Formats: sequence, structure tokens, C-alpha cells
Amino acid sequence: MTTTPSLDLKTKLQVTCQNCSLTSLCIPRGLAQKDIERISRIVSRKKTLQRGEHLFHEGDKFRGVLAIKGGTAKTVIHDSYGGEYITGFLLPGELLGFDALATNHHKCSAVALETLSYCELPADQLDQLCHEVPNLLRELFRHASAKLDEETDQVIINKRAAEERVAMFILNLSDRLRKRGFSPIDFKLTLTRQEIGNFLGLALETVSRTLRNLEDAGLITVHHRDVRILDLDALRATYANR
Repeated sequence: MTTTPSLDLKTKLQVTCQNCSLTSLCIPRGLAQKDIERISRIVSRKKTLQRGEHLFHEGDKFRGVLAIKGGTAKTVIHDSYGGEYITGFLLPGELLGFDALATNHHKCSAVALETLSYCELPADQLDQLCHEVPNLLRELFRHASAKLDEETDQVIINKRAAEERVAMFILNLSDRLRKRGFSPIDFKLTLTRQEIGNFLGLALETVSRTLRNLEDAGLITVHHRDVRILDLDALRATYANR
């Protein structure tokens, strides 16, 4: 890497990692400048996939921690009969690949839901890099812990009534988009209604009916996959505090 002034390097990395959780890996609080430079040299950037292409398949060998830079993805597992179950829905700035750490092979598949770009921190350099940059290991633990918390929350949500599940899905998506600098009230669903039902444990017809009920209540509007939340406070007050 060409040597540049510290501020210029930090600015360059912030632009490169915009809307990507590698921002917190490359420029976490307290990370020394030499560590920023070391990580930035190792991270592979801007690999692009199209909708339906895989970031990895079930059974693939672990090749590194991936961070979505743009676009969205789903993680899925399959039963012995070929049935697909959606286990996660990922947005820009979220990490994936932790499922392979225990066995060195992925327990699920990750699939692009739209044109998607991602960064990769290679597996063959993780041990050495975490030894050299202790704060990196802390950040990886933080992201892995957050993912476990999300999965636990989703299990609890999926025990609720159908209308609550769909409303909480919309609220969760709204909150995650807001944290990434996107609109929390106007957004596109990259999961189909069938996929939303799969993720929430609901039939397609139930998802469609529940969205209509939320529209009839004046809380949202839905046009194809475009969602607008008309009253975020009321939606949150009605469903988030139950």
C-alpha cells in the first residue's frame, strides 16, 4: 500500500467500507494506524454476485469471514427431503461465515437476494491477524454474539401470533436499515412473501393476509415489494412492546 497521511488513509478506508461492518473492523476505536493498514492490505474487497448466486454452500470449507458491502442475502439449510428453511436475512454491514468455525465447514448456505457485493477476511490469515491485532478478535466476537442474539430473538418472535410476527419483521427491518443510514419507513422487501413466510414459519396466504390487515389499520402500505410505514410510532407501540 502506498504510504499516505494518516487522515487520508482513514478517509479512504471509510469510503471503501461504507455501509459495511468492516468499517468497525478496519477503524475501531483505539486501533493503531499500523493495524488499520495491516487489515486493509489483507481484506479482499468488492466481490459481486447476482440474485440466486451463492456466497457459500452447505458443506463448503470455511474460507473466511464475509461482510456484505451492498445488497442483501439469506442463509438457508435443507432437510433430508430437500426442503429449504430460511434461517437468516442479512443486510449491508453484517458479517457471516461464523457457522463454519467449529467444524471448518458451513452448516448452511448463503444466497444473494439481489445484486450483492461483499468483502472477505481470509481464513488462512485470521489466526495471525487476530494475534497481531487483538481488537479484531474482540470485534469478531461482538458480531458473532450479536448474531446469536438475533437468532434467539427470532425463535421467540416465531412463537407469537401471525400478525405480530409479520409486524415485528417489518419493525426489525426498519430498525436495521435506520442504523445503516437508509430510510426506516420506505424500503423494498428483497425476500418474497413466500420467503418471508418460510422465515417466520407462516403460510404464504397468512403473510399476504396479515400485510393487508396492517394496511387496513393504516399502519403501512405495500405495493408489490415496496413498503412504506405510515405510522412508525403506532406500529411500534402496537407490536414491539407486547
